[in-house]
Amino acid sequence: MKVDVVIIGAGPAGIVSSIELAKRGLKTVVIDEYFKPGGRLLGQLYEDPNLPKENRQWNGKVIASQLIDEAVALGVTFICQTTVWKIEESFIVYITDKDIKEIHAKSIILATGALEKALPVPGWTKVGVISVGAAQTFTNLHNVKVGERILFVGIDPLSISVAIEMKNSGIDVLGMVLPTPSTLSGFKSDPKTILESLALVSNLAPNKLFRFFGKFVKGKISSITLSILKYNLIKINGIPIFLRKAVTEINGVHEVESVTIRELSTKGEIMQGKVETLVVDTVCISGGLLPLVDSTQLVNCKLVDIPEIGGIVPLHNKYLKTTVNGVYVAGNITGIEGAKVAMAQGKLAALSLLNDLQLVEQAELLEAYDLVEEARKASPILFQPDIRKGRNIMQEKWEEYCASGSVVS
Repeated sequence: MKVDVVIIGAGPAGIVSSIELAKRGLKTVVIDEYFKPGGRLLGQLYEDPNLPKENRQWNGKVIASQLIDEAVALGVTFICQTTVWKIEESFIVYITDKDIKEIHAKSIILATGALEKALPVPGWTKVGVISVGAAQTFTNLHNVKVGERILFVGIDPLSISVAIEMKNSGIDVLGMVLPTPSTLSGFKSDPKTILESLALVSNLAPNKLFRFFGKFVKGKISSITLSILKYNLIKINGIPIFLRKAVTEINGVHEVESVTIRELSTKGEIMQGKVETLVVDTVCISGGLLPLVDSTQLVNCKLVDIPEIGGIVPLHNKYLKTTVNGVYVAGNITGIEGAKVAMAQGKLAALSLLNDLQLVEQAELLEAYDLVEEARKASPILFQPDIRKGRNIMQEKWEEYCASGSVVS
């Protein structure tokens, strides 16, 4: 099979990229391991307070369907349930499809998204323990109720948004607690750090007091504020947020029956004293997200570690061009952000590719870049508090790479 562009990843970034390329007449194929295109859009269902009141409902499944229909109408080919296992020079892409074994392309866009971090908690291999991403997919995409009495372990923007989605679906969410302090949980068990992270999602809360509190915790946290957290005064959409409690064990013979909960000090240390047992049948664990960069190694893209945007990512310029000519990136592979940013990046990556082929003017590329910045500002959930700092670091690293004579910017 011969095409102009192969896009790896059929999430919001990949689909939008395919639409922009197809509009310009480029033959484009999109490959994804999932059984249908849409990516994480398929599981998203929430209210965006930044939108007009009559249009605040963000239904990812509907948006994905509209984008897919547009792409197909433009001639984009989607190959799902398929893995890319090898990419040779000159962009010969080998896949596991039963009919098509290899695709010859002129350019590649990597839009593989993110993967969930593991967050081990004693007893986490029992039936009834589920990752927050899986919980979101079951709830919003498949309309499956994953449990009757659910507790979240791990408090971050992703888990909070999913907990709200589940509660809005009529599921009994008992609350959110921190994981057992360990070298693996790191800051995830630190009340101060987690309290500050709540500011990133405070705008999702309908309670005006909490929205005000969210602005307050962006600054320095006093010891008094941390001390009163043991009274569990924080709730989002009626879901209790226990910043001074941690699950130390998930109990049950084979399936989840209960959890053991201990109090934490303001420094995130297990305190001696009262031990609680809470009866639950499901535990949702959230360890956060990491950019999924495996595909970049197939084409030898240079990788850099920038914690402010999520960890190890492919080095790229502000127009999403990588260190390998003809390879571009878009979406969470560039750093952890929301679907709206991913969609804007999908357009930018496509226009960057088209600009290199001299098929669009520089002005159109600059306009697409501005749209990414606008999407970033309007994003209802900020997954990385220092995302802008991280983007600046990326640009500095790109400039250093170019100055070394390795590429021409």
